[in-house]
Amino acid sequence: MTSTPRILGAFGILLILVFIGGWSWKQADDEARLSIERQNNEAGDASDRARGDFDVCPHGLWDFGAEKCIGAAAGGGD
Repeated sequence: MTSTPRILGAFGILLILVFIGGWSWKQADDEARLSIERQNNEAGDASDRARGDFDVCPHGLWDFGAEKCIGAAAGGGD
């Protein structure tokens, strides 16, 4: 009869540990997902900026190796 409370106590402690482990796992998963989403957003923004720079560069003056316009700035005055 004295083993029943011990078994229930051990089961309760095990249940609490499993719950804490599951919660921790979910938190880590959410943080990783948010980190990847931020990186994807930054990459998209960088791509949009690069495309805009390419679009305003006069035809034939884009240096693909340096990823910049080698000619006069677009709209450059006299």
